[in-house]
Amino acid sequence: MENKFDLPTIAAVFVAGYAAIMLEYVARDDLGFSTVQIRHIAMIAAVIVGMWVALDMLRSNPNRIE
Repeated sequence: MENKFDLPTIAAVFVAGYAAIMLEYVARDDLGFSTVQIRHIAMIAAVIVGMWVALDMLRSNPNRIE
């Protein structure tokens, strides 16, 4: 099995982290959300994304290995 972590993947992870930091800054300082509100919204978003990934994995063919 070959390693699928290459430079674009690592760069995408860093860009996603930077985008998350900037979104938190905008939500807190410009839109006036509290830290607790941001945390609750982030948890709801994480649950939705997790359910989306889980449903996609359950829907896929288990005999097909990529």
